[in-house]
Amino acid sequence: MYRLFIDEVGHDNLNASSSVPERHLSLMGVVLNGRGHADLKIRMDALKVEAFGTSNVCLHRRELIDKRTPPFDKLNDMLVREKFDAGMMALFEDADYTALTVQVDKQALISKYPIWRFPPYHYCLTCMVERYVMWLKEKSIPGRIAQGDVMVEWRGVAPNMRLERSYTRLYRKGSDNVSAAEMRTYLSSAQIKIEKKEANIAGLQLADLLANPASRYMICRKTGERMTAPFSRAVMRILLSQKFRRGPKGRIDGYGLKVLP
Repeated sequence: MYRLFIDEVGHDNLNASSSVPERHLSLMGVVLNGRGHADLKIRMDALKVEAFGTSNVCLHRRELIDKRTPPFDKLNDMLVREKFDAGMMALFEDADYTALTVQVDKQALISKYPIWRFPPYHYCLTCMVERYVMWLKEKSIPGRIAQGDVMVEWRGVAPNMRLERSYTRLYRKGSDNVSAAEMRTYLSSAQIKIEKKEANIAGLQLADLLANPASRYMICRKTGERMTAPFSRAVMRILLSQKFRRGPKGRIDGYGLKVLP
C-alpha cells in the first residue's frame, strides 16, 4: 500500500498579484509505502532528538529558516545547524520515495481561460493524482495491483470540505486523462485524508521541506533566473537525479514535473 503526501507553496487566489511569487501555486507530492514511511519517521525523529532534544517537533520550512520559535532557536548554533542540515540532506537522498511536483501560473491560466472558475489547488491536485494513478499502474504486476491513498495537510474547515468533495468526484468520475475505472482500481479510497500539522506526520513534513526548492526551480527554469540558495540547489540535485517520477528514456517533464496550464 502506498500513500501520496502533498504540501503546497503559494495560495489558491486567482486574483493574486501579478508578481512572480504570487502568481504561482505549486503542489509537492512524495509517495511512500508503509515500510518506507516507517523508516522515514525513525530517521527524522532521530534528527529531531539530536538537534532539539525531542521528537515531538513538526518540521516546517519557515520555522527552520526563521530560527526564532523554540525549539527551532537551537539552530542559531552554527554547529547544530550544520549537523542538522547535513542530516536532512542525507535523509532526502536516502529515503525511499518518489517525488511529483505540479505548478500552475494563475495569471497565464486566467489569460488563457478568462472564465476559469475551477480552484487552482484542485486543478493541480487533479493533475497530480493523475500522475500518481499512472505511477501505481506502472508499479502493478499481473495478479497484484498497486494501490494507494492521498493525504494533505489541514487547510481550514471550508477549504477541506470543498477539497473532499472535489477528490471524491475525481475518484468516482475520473478525469480527462484517467478513467473512473482506473481511479477506482488504483486509489484505495474515495476519501482524501486530511491531517493537522500537530499530527507530526513524517511524510507531510518531507513534502513541506521539498516543496519550496521544487517550486523555485520551476520558476527559475521558466524565467531564466539562477537558483542561488545552496541548500535548495542541493535538494534539487537529489530530486532531479534520483527522486522525480520518470517516463520513457528517463524523461521527467510531464511525469515528475508538470507545468500548467
